[in-house]
Amino acid sequence: MNSEQLIKSALRQKWRIDKKELLILFAGRLHPVKGLQFLIRAFRKVLETLPDCRLMIAGSGNYDMYLREAKTVCTKIAFTGQLDKNELYELYQIADTGVIPSLFETFGYVAVEMMMHGLPVVSTATSGLNEAVDDACGLKVPIIAYPDRIEIDSDLLAEKILYLLLHPEEAKQMGRNGRKRYLETYSSSVFKKNMTAFYGSL
Repeated sequence: MNSEQLIKSALRQKWRIDKKELLILFAGRLHPVKGLQFLIRAFRKVLETLPDCRLMIAGSGNYDMYLREAKTVCTKIAFTGQLDKNELYELYQIADTGVIPSLFETFGYVAVEMMMHGLPVVSTATSGLNEAVDDACGLKVPIIAYPDRIEIDSDLLAEKILYLLLHPEEAKQMGRNGRKRYLETYSSSVFKKNMTAFYGSL
């Protein structure tokens, strides 16, 4: 094993993730606007094809709502609660794919963090996320707007997740593309350069 593989192996042992287990990661508030209910429904469908998967949900909020949604697959889902930055970054390193199923986001901060760690993502094509995640570093699902509600097609979300899990080489390339996009567009050095140029233009 190289050093990166050794680190990932050690982190998987720390978080009690079996080396054969495929890990899907959600990070964010447990709130309806984050679309977690649709992810849990999609995960149930993912398990029909890939039973050796685990969904980790990192964040705090209304657990009861999502525990009820997850009751038939609860043994395959881990709720971590609120994590500090270093703990969350460890999960970014060992996850196979990250999912951001938000119904609305002003800016895709979690998506950018995932891309920073070379993690391929599945996200919704909404506002800030649609801008942050391009087709080279992730797969996107549309938001479905009804007069009285907004939804995500859980079947389609499951398809996108399965595609990344079943095509690991393509997923790794998307992760590399995401890392490159982060360095070129969202890193602190780029923000500093752009801010300096902005103030210089005033």
